[in-house]
Amino acid sequence: MAVSGIDAAAEGATLAAMIADEGFRAEVLCEPEDLFGQAGHLALRRAIGALVERGDAVDAVIVAREAQVLGFQRADDLVRGLPAASGKYLSLLAQARLRRKTQEIGRALLLSEANPEQALATAAESAVAALSGVGQRVVSVSEAGDAAFRMARAGAPRVLRTGIRTLDETLRLIGPGDLVVVGARPSVGKTAYAVQVARRTAASGTGALFCSLEMDPKAISLRMVAQEANLPFVALAGNELDAKGWERAARALKVVGSLPLSIGDASGATPANIRAAAMRAKARFERGGGRLGVVVVDYLQIMTPTRPERTRDREIAQISAALKAMAKSMGVVVIALSQLNRSLESRQDKRPTLADLRESGAIEQDADTVILLHRAQKQSSGAEIFVAKQRNGETGSVRATWHGPTMAFGEIGDAYEDPWGDETVLQ
Repeated sequence: MAVSGIDAAAEGATLAAMIADEGFRAEVLCEPEDLFGQAGHLALRRAIGALVERGDAVDAVIVAREAQVLGFQRADDLVRGLPAASGKYLSLLAQARLRRKTQEIGRALLLSEANPEQALATAAESAVAALSGVGQRVVSVSEAGDAAFRMARAGAPRVLRTGIRTLDETLRLIGPGDLVVVGARPSVGKTAYAVQVARRTAASGTGALFCSLEMDPKAISLRMVAQEANLPFVALAGNELDAKGWERAARALKVVGSLPLSIGDASGATPANIRAAAMRAKARFERGGGRLGVVVVDYLQIMTPTRPERTRDREIAQISAALKAMAKSMGVVVIALSQLNRSLESRQDKRPTLADLRESGAIEQDADTVILLHRAQKQSSGAEIFVAKQRNGETGSVRATWHGPTMAFGEIGDAYEDPWGDETVLQ
């Protein structure tokens, strides 16, 4: 093995096997072409790919000729010098590719003129991109179906908890890899809803990470305490509680603090920053014997794209695609909050629809589930939660209550159950 991260012998044996074995050839062509690090071997791989794409025959002579047409003049000698065919080196080539990518990322970091935080975030995204695409499997319908049946019979564990039973039932099939978009106009309760979901989900034993681009982690934690203790948020944040109220707040803080729940200050974050924070939270939860199940991003429109685009629509599309990719690669549910278009306010019927998602149709396209929040009167105690899209479940609407002082949604008809057993509760 060369220090450069190129295993020339393994590459040669793999190319020989591609020429000889049609099935193995198809398997390797599903892998990234830069699996081959030596320039000549990469040229032969591209020649084989071009022949297969055209439906032409593949043998040593034809591959050499095609490589010459593509600009590699020493193809004849290289093909004649290939070692014995072997298909057992594919994993070695994947490892060598990752070594090369690691070296490239390290060099880029050393030469970067960006600030250290941005440079590291870009490096993290490059590392994830290097890992993606290698070893992707193509499975038969039978194999995939058997796995799906086993999961269904075992009962898929519910990831999300909202504290609203009818909504939880509607959303019961949301699972790892899903991107859930929650949309509403300002002051309707997007952040309150997301805080509630993160807290309730963590209380069920599933780790949650709340990344706020808009609010300080201390404010998010106070919201969680207010919901947990059923205390008015304004009174809690403004030091207006009596002795009994502060006692309740202290007990609630202890409960919330014991949950598998992390809060990240994500001001100005890119998708790479969010992924890096999620990876740190994942490692932290796993060290404690738990797992990360949910990542909340508040909110999508104020994220910074990794690459500047000509229009904001394209930037939002880039961001939503990156969040969906993160959900799939990390096996978590990503909840991204989203603003709705201002034009909604001028309509007679102000109930939101998918068309109201702001700045990009890509949000609707990338999302597995879209939830839209609506309160007819900002000061009223009624709320309507629309499940406007759900790839794996039903759509429809759920009526709920809104408790403004504690900034929490609830089930209609439910009486408040005091977790502390006190007779007097601040409502």
